[in-house]
Amino acid sequence: MAAIRGTPPRWKIEAVEELKTMLTSNPVVALVCFRGVPANQMQKIRREFRHFAKIKVVKNSLLERALDKAGGNYTKLKNYIEDQMAIIVCNENPFRLYRRIESTKVPSPLKPNQISPVEVTIEEGPTPIPPGPAMGELQLAGIPVAIERGKVVVKAKTTIIKPGEVVKPEVARALNKLGIKPIKIGLDVKAIYDSGVILTPEVLSIDSEKVSREIQEAHSMALNLALNASYVTKETLPILIQKAYFDARNLAINAGIFAPEIMGDLLRKAHLEMLSLASLLPSEAVDEELAQITSTLGTTVSAEKAEEKVEKIEDKEKKEEEEEEEAKEEEAIEGLGALFG
Repeated sequence: MAAIRGTPPRWKIEAVEELKTMLTSNPVVALVCFRGVPANQMQKIRREFRHFAKIKVVKNSLLERALDKAGGNYTKLKNYIEDQMAIIVCNENPFRLYRRIESTKVPSPLKPNQISPVEVTIEEGPTPIPPGPAMGELQLAGIPVAIERGKVVVKAKTTIIKPGEVVKPEVARALNKLGIKPIKIGLDVKAIYDSGVILTPEVLSIDSEKVSREIQEAHSMALNLALNASYVTKETLPILIQKAYFDARNLAINAGIFAPEIMGDLLRKAHLEMLSLASLLPSEAVDEELAQITSTLGTTVSAEKAEEKVEKIEDKEKKEEEEEEEAKEEEAIEGLGALFG
């Protein structure tokens, strides 16, 4: 039976339905351009992505119809259809998907008569090119070169092409001679649809590590501000209570308040102050024990030094007492041995 005039072929209807199903059955859809991507590179990308995504090369007209059938915000993706398009559908985080797509790009040289998307600047210094005919090709491209100590060197930093300019054949040859590959070839993301939200490369190309550091810094600054302002939150409450406890403790010690929690500190402080004062008095004004301690400590001591040296003297006396007790125990054991032995 002849097809009815104006009715699209059945294969197109089926292709549109298949595309619509792919689009709506996955939360994340990426529109990518594959212009200039070699077949072997495209096959490699398919192998790397097959465990988490599906890649399908589509005709733009069929993709537009499929987006219309899907409806909703899917129709907004039509604004990003251009050149040779493919779709990637998956359940991946869109930012992680963007980084994966970008990681598939490989360095590539500029081709003759291509419109350059980048600026190319040749730095001053030596080149890997030996003296010979290749030197003339560099000069034709507008690169100032000379021979120094048997090497071809660039005499001055030179910009040989700017974004939007057509690459002249002699410039392309010179860049190839220098081994410069200023562009990257791979899938070019136009937009990623994520559960109703359309994200463009300007949004997707964030530095996740930098953002993470900035969030950590912001958290630290906010915490410090809240603590200094005594602003009570779940995060600041334990620190504020601890700070209040130590502030109250220090205040009580400095004010000499007799509280059970700080009596040990007050006694230690009084003892150290007594030692510091005793060290300033003549020896006949203190008893023999105190005179011995102060003479050991010196004429003028700080509270910390006094405490440290007093502890050493006490440790020495304690050790001598322990040795005397051990000697007495040994004598007693020997006496028992002589009695029963």
